[in-house]
Amino acid sequence: MKKHFISIASAIFIAAVSSVYAAENMSFDTICAQLAQHPNTTGSFSQVKTINAAKRSLKSTGTFIFCLEGIVWKTMKPFPSTLIVGMKSVVQITPDGTKSVIDASNNQIFTSISTTLSSIFLGNTENIYKNFNINFTSENGRWNAVLTPKDKTVTAVMKSLSLGGLVSKSGTQFDTIVMTESGGNTITYTFTDQKYPMELSADEKANFTAQ
Repeated sequence: MKKHFISIASAIFIAAVSSVYAAENMSFDTICAQLAQHPNTTGSFSQVKTINAAKRSLKSTGTFIFCLEGIVWKTMKPFPSTLIVGMKSVVQITPDGTKSVIDASNNQIFTSISTTLSSIFLGNTENIYKNFNINFTSENGRWNAVLTPKDKTVTAVMKSLSLGGLVSKSGTQFDTIVMTESGGNTITYTFTDQKYPMELSADEKANFTAQ
């Protein structure tokens, strides 16, 4: 019985060490390549915006979709709304069905952020290296990449974009985004309950036809 317990403990220890070793030998390129294996990612999010001058935080929660067509933020609290982020436009839908379309093709800051997230899920690191300096670290099963914009137009508004997640035997997970504005305010996204469907449902696909 004692030998059996020791063998189980050894197996758990080896598995834990292997997981940590894998995380510590990751690179930003391999993280993006593994995330790109999932064509669709869905789940829940919480967003916390910290406003330093007012010494307060604003929180919202809801669900999200990351896919090749773009990103959908469906806020449930404190007020319901839907934000659909494409490569060239943003569509906001209020609970009564009113749509507001913003052409973002000439907005370099918006384009930088949206193309960065899209590039991560497409595994297109070349585009990210072109626009950002990247400081990548991985330790104890977690990875973190701090992206600092190279373009002065972007840095005037956004100081950095920090991305983080987990590495385990079950795969690589993306669970946080922290955007630090040039004035010091931060917007933090935390992602939970991730699922990786091969196909989106008809209702989920309908979000992108709204554009």
